[in-house]
Amino acid sequence: MELIERYLQAVKFALPPEQRDDIIKELRDNILSQVEEKEAELGNPLSEDEQVELLKKLGSPMRLASRYRKQQQMIGATMFPIYWKVLKASLALAFLVLAAASIATAAAGKTLMESLGVLFRYPSVALMTFAWITLAFSALEFFGARLRLKDTWDPRKLPPLVKQSPRKSRFELIAQLLVQTIFGVWWLAGLHYQYLILGPGIAFLRFGPVWQTIYPLFVVMVLVDLTLTAAMLVWPQWIQGRRVSRLVMSALGLVVLYFLINAPDLFVAADSITPQLQALAKGTNYGVHLGLVIAAIVSVVNIGIESVRFVGRRLGRVHQATVS
Repeated sequence: MELIERYLQAVKFALPPEQRDDIIKELRDNILSQVEEKEAELGNPLSEDEQVELLKKLGSPMRLASRYRKQQQMIGATMFPIYWKVLKASLALAFLVLAAASIATAAAGKTLMESLGVLFRYPSVALMTFAWITLAFSALEFFGARLRLKDTWDPRKLPPLVKQSPRKSRFELIAQLLVQTIFGVWWLAGLHYQYLILGPGIAFLRFGPVWQTIYPLFVVMVLVDLTLTAAMLVWPQWIQGRRVSRLVMSALGLVVLYFLINAPDLFVAADSITPQLQALAKGTNYGVHLGLVIAAIVSVVNIGIESVRFVGRRLGRVHQATVS
């Protein structure tokens, strides 16, 4: 019974992680027992309308899940799931805003430490965000202005079933977001202060003009990469997130590769007079160009494969919906 499974799925998302499996197993057994009793009474399987009526008697998923939460000191069990979701979304949004500001600082030509300094303000911003949101929900709880979850909800509008597939944990996504931000700031600052990327090699080679020409593309890539990871963090049910992220970043990377491959000089000699450095720059450009061509071919193949898979799944869902 798909409608019942969709209901259980919605309840599961609102339950404490450590208790989800046991509670859902108990709820499933209880609901199925009610279904069997009702079917035995009617002498036929329950229709969709009868299933809807049964689920409405149980209450909305949020309200049912609140019965299994312990009473919080300041925030009640009914309101706590909403408070927790708002808090997590706000903390993620605060990080994303500071990350974007840090990237913008690096793109403006500031030093690496100045750019990362913006990001390092996050602990104080997170603490302030936590305090204000907690205070707001505590005030609602204290003054009795509880959020009343009306039972006019429609079980037919429950989210569709999500297939269980391996996905990154919240900790992995947070770590990934942090690494992406630091790497993005380092790369954007390094294109202004080339010693950050080339290190001691700056005595021999420098970046060619093309890197500054396509600098806005690098800024866009970093921001898009952060946004996609943040979306997967805030919306863990987005199963297609990793696939969409790979497809979008591969497409942007292919645009960057196009400009780099067509640029005559990716690197120039630090001293244009020295023949040895000229030869070094020429050899480096040849080797890097060859590597970029190979990377472009691999990227095109990956984009083709991901696109076919993505379209195939979409068509499969449309066909399944049409048949059902």
